[in-house]
Amino acid sequence: MSEIQKRVAQLRELMKQKGIDAWIVPSSDAHNSEYVAEYWKGRAWISGFTGSAGTAVIGLEQAGLWTDGRYHIQAEKELEGSGINLFRAGNPDVQTLSEWLADTLPENSTIGFDGRTFSQAQTKTLLKDFGDKPVKLDSSHDLLSAIWEDRPALSKAPAFIHDVSFAGKGSEEKIKDIRDEMAKKKATSHLVSTLDDIAWALNLRGNDIAMNPVFASYLLITENSSSLYVDQDKISDDVSAYLKSINVEAKAYDQAWADLSSLETKSILLNPMTTSRAVFDALPEAVEVVEGKSPSTLMKSLKNDTEVKQYRETLCKDGVAITRFMKWLEDNVPGGEVTELSAEKQLQAFRAMEDGYTEDSFRTIAGYREHGAMMHYAADETSNVTVKPGSFFLVDSGGQYPGGTTDITRTFCFGDLTEQERRDYTLVLQGVIDLSMAVFMKGSRGCNLDILARGPQWKEGINYGCGTGHGVGFFLNVHEGPQGFSQAMVDVPLQPGMVITNEPGIYREGLHGVRIENIMLVKEFTQTEFGTFYNFESITLAPICTKAINVDQLTTAQRDWLNSYHAEVYKQLAPRMTDDEQAYLKKVTAAI
Repeated sequence: MSEIQKRVAQLRELMKQKGIDAWIVPSSDAHNSEYVAEYWKGRAWISGFTGSAGTAVIGLEQAGLWTDGRYHIQAEKELEGSGINLFRAGNPDVQTLSEWLADTLPENSTIGFDGRTFSQAQTKTLLKDFGDKPVKLDSSHDLLSAIWEDRPALSKAPAFIHDVSFAGKGSEEKIKDIRDEMAKKKATSHLVSTLDDIAWALNLRGNDIAMNPVFASYLLITENSSSLYVDQDKISDDVSAYLKSINVEAKAYDQAWADLSSLETKSILLNPMTTSRAVFDALPEAVEVVEGKSPSTLMKSLKNDTEVKQYRETLCKDGVAITRFMKWLEDNVPGGEVTELSAEKQLQAFRAMEDGYTEDSFRTIAGYREHGAMMHYAADETSNVTVKPGSFFLVDSGGQYPGGTTDITRTFCFGDLTEQERRDYTLVLQGVIDLSMAVFMKGSRGCNLDILARGPQWKEGINYGCGTGHGVGFFLNVHEGPQGFSQAMVDVPLQPGMVITNEPGIYREGLHGVRIENIMLVKEFTQTEFGTFYNFESITLAPICTKAINVDQLTTAQRDWLNSYHAEVYKQLAPRMTDDEQAYLKKVTAAI
């Protein structure tokens, strides 16, 4: 029996004792975070699947794991021999988690989950899919702690101030803006539970989650007061004085539950998509719940002038690091001296040379050949391979700087390619360029533009099973809402000041992966008698590999865009480089 099978068996015994027929383990923590601290990685611990997104369900007889197209290949490998079935979420005819539970569980079954890690919206979906079939929910237990003997401790890392010279707007002004939106929704209080929203609103950052500069907390805003619930060991004298100066009272983290249960305000604004079932359960019946999006989510997505200026500087620094990495690869790959892990380490070292770099913004994806087809591959000592001249080496990486969070993908080649590889690379590049050149009307959503990136592939009967792009935080989470590019309808118009990635790809299982990614800034373009129009500026500045391109496959407009982009890359980065580095940069940004 494998270690995973032993853990599942232990959990099933505990479930029987508690009268629970199915136990749900999501990926999130108590704050609906995408990336979580080690303490909250219960889904990975119970299933063996280590991707950032997915949900495990352990029944008394059967078990399943649901994850999206980014992780299908990885999950299949990691679940092998565990007895846990993979459900490829998003594929045709694949049941959702709640549909599967409704089909497999008998009437009056009890479904259990840790109420802190399960959102109110997830609870509603679960009950909806059961329809008239009676089912009981038990959200009062944390079963994993009872069997996870060496569960990691929660972080005690201190919070720190993110200076307004970077943030561009003071916390008091941000909280006022939030209160104004609360009033529009007729809410007299608002609980902010998502960690990046709290960090943004207070101009504070932390180190509770690796590569995500946030700290575990809740922020309760009423008409006249603001309370931050946080482990007091994280609050230094400087931060304590700062919180007092912006009229925010710091309280113990667990005090949030007592304060919520005795809340005396008339109404509270909560986002059911991101707020836990436990929070809803804690509220007095007399308090009216106003369900709606947290105002800060949209506010923080709209980068102010200071943030945009800082972002440009940060992306120049990051571009220098990427260019040095590219040169290092070209110098060392032919000699067989580069592995996936050594490349990851060297790229981090180049970023660390840049002023302000604090850490990576996510674990680098450095996948050679077939590993590049695993969208979120992470090399380890077992999987690590030498990067050779043939085929592709896909590297997706990013850094955290006080002046912004970066996220960039480049796909490299160092030798001969097959015709299929060249075509795939060029199709991906065409998608990047077509979306980059878009001009669109005010009010357009990301889903209205997603086809521009997929179009070249669709003409060849090719597609990728994930979104095309996501928002990016400002010295915050690398994945930030509410905007994005995908086929799904997300009712959020793109607005000037939003930053969003552009990253189509082609992933051929067992062969290779291709992805090219830039961050783009939404800007005003023109206003005519027909309306207001926006466009994009690609603010990522780093060379795109041209050796893999079928030049004849590009249109004149696409070739002109690439040459113009590379001219800007050279203009911005060359003054920051040595003579030798400038010569290399000139070569790889030469017009085609």
